[in-house]
Amino acid sequence: MNYSLVALLYGMKFKKLLDIFLKPIENEYDLNKVDLQILFYLYSAGSLNTSKDIMELKLFTRGHISQSLGRLQKKGYVMIKQDMEDRRCTHNYLTSNVEEIINKLKSIFDQVQGILMKGVTEEEKKAVDSVVQKVNENINQVIL
Repeated sequence: MNYSLVALLYGMKFKKLLDIFLKPIENEYDLNKVDLQILFYLYSAGSLNTSKDIMELKLFTRGHISQSLGRLQKKGYVMIKQDMEDRRCTHNYLTSNVEEIINKLKSIFDQVQGILMKGVTEEEKKAVDSVVQKVNENINQVIL
């Protein structure tokens, strides 16, 4: 297998690129990478906002999610509410205090996407999207 493909699939280069852009926000708001990723997930997840939903991403352990949500709640960025039908379940909602961070994250993800797709035609983007979806499905069949 081509090492470039392996590196891309492992996300090493992408992770380094993203780390460069996220570090200033981490420092400015005293947050870590998991906190920022969970905030952005909750921003885009809609009603899929439980800890279980976050765990299904397979990016974080239950402990990391719990610690991060606790930190984010203490900072006033997340409000945690118990589910009315299932008392064991909690829903996580962003507060208005996080708006500035979310705007910065959106800008960063737009910049990173611009870097990743520089010089890539619309046709190539569609092909990449199609291949990535298939690769993701293949991986999910094995790990899920």
